[in-house]
Amino acid sequence: MKNYLKNQVIYQVFTRNYTKEGTFKALINKLDYIKSLKTDILYLLPINPIGKINRKGDLGSPYSISNYLEINPELGSLDDFKELIKETHSRNMKLMIDIVFNHTSRDSWILKNHPEWMYKNSEGEFANKAGDWSDVYDLDTKNPELIKYLVSVIEFYSSLGVDGYRFDVASLISKDFFIELNKMLSEKYPDTILLAESTHIAFIKYCREKGFNSLSDEELYNVGFDLLYPYNSIEAFQTYCDSNDITSLIEYKTELYLEETMSNKDALRIRCLENHDQKRICEYKKLNENFYYTLLAYPAFKKGPLFIYNGLESKSDHVLSLFTKDLLDLNIDESWKKYLDKITQYKKDPKNLDLLTSFPLIDDSKSLIIKNTFKDGSTSYGLFNISTQDELEVEFKPNKFNEYFLDDGIYVDYLSSSEVEIKNHKVKISKPMYLTKK
Repeated sequence: MKNYLKNQVIYQVFTRNYTKEGTFKALINKLDYIKSLKTDILYLLPINPIGKINRKGDLGSPYSISNYLEINPELGSLDDFKELIKETHSRNMKLMIDIVFNHTSRDSWILKNHPEWMYKNSEGEFANKAGDWSDVYDLDTKNPELIKYLVSVIEFYSSLGVDGYRFDVASLISKDFFIELNKMLSEKYPDTILLAESTHIAFIKYCREKGFNSLSDEELYNVGFDLLYPYNSIEAFQTYCDSNDITSLIEYKTELYLEETMSNKDALRIRCLENHDQKRICEYKKLNENFYYTLLAYPAFKKGPLFIYNGLESKSDHVLSLFTKDLLDLNIDESWKKYLDKITQYKKDPKNLDLLTSFPLIDDSKSLIIKNTFKDGSTSYGLFNISTQDELEVEFKPNKFNEYFLDDGIYVDYLSSSEVEIKNHKVKISKPMYLTKK
């Protein structure tokens, strides 16, 4: 377990849309800016060439890859990519890339040269195991020869200096591959960071009902992943944000509790509410202004590295298209950026390396209350108003042991540098608070 990840910041970049040029060279010119966000790990969407058959949009999805061992010429050359790695490392940042081993484009090198490595349906046709992805066919990741080849792909990029890999749809890739991958990495590149796009609960159910395996979170941790997405619970949270329905919020709090208890005690997840597949937090325009700040501050309080999707720092409310040029607006809202700086500063605190658990209070209020417990027995509390009200009063009620989630007393709020009093087991929340007992 890579404990140092607990206080790290990961910054995700969609190279095509990050700059006007959309190239590695242009990205190099942005590295100082990215570093200024307190970034530790720069993570890039797929960098490989995109297939042409059934291409979506004019440029195609970066997740429809035609050749794993080539660089998308629209982004630059292999030498340009090597220079990006070098310049990233020179700024004391690591570089992670997206790897797409569940499927390839419908005109891929593998399909042309090794069709026996592709998945086929019951009619003997190239197909997808799950989902309707018209620009890709799935791989048979149980095939021993394919496994050997895919491990060699990772070995190639690791030899260039790539520090980590985010595996797309990791739950649909066979355990056999990950077992062999970890044999190679443990021998040659033991410090490699592995992030799994674990899938939503509903998707796991869908796959298993169709007769396909979809790896559980615990299975992914057991085959070597350091980090998973927080996808056990995100659907309930998104439902609440869209509907303001308290039932979904209570469900979310319960799922957070289970997420913390159902994995091993050292398991880590990236802390985010948005990425290239998700709605941006600033799209929830019907909610109060404090709600945006809550969605910014809330993930960072919990155990695990903070994950920033490019544009979060500029208060972007636009989901970038995966299929065409769609330039990111990085015009900075200074007050928002200042608030993010405060949050990333909190995440970087070495004390977070000793964070053991992040448990939610399961109640019926329109708030999120998180209790963090550290190795020395100390605690801190995150208080977040996710109602449509500018201010929300929350009352803490005793559990069956007559214990309160927060005791009465004076607390210090890290985010506002002010004191907060909890009296008669009640507190009013407007903007987010990171509280410690005075």
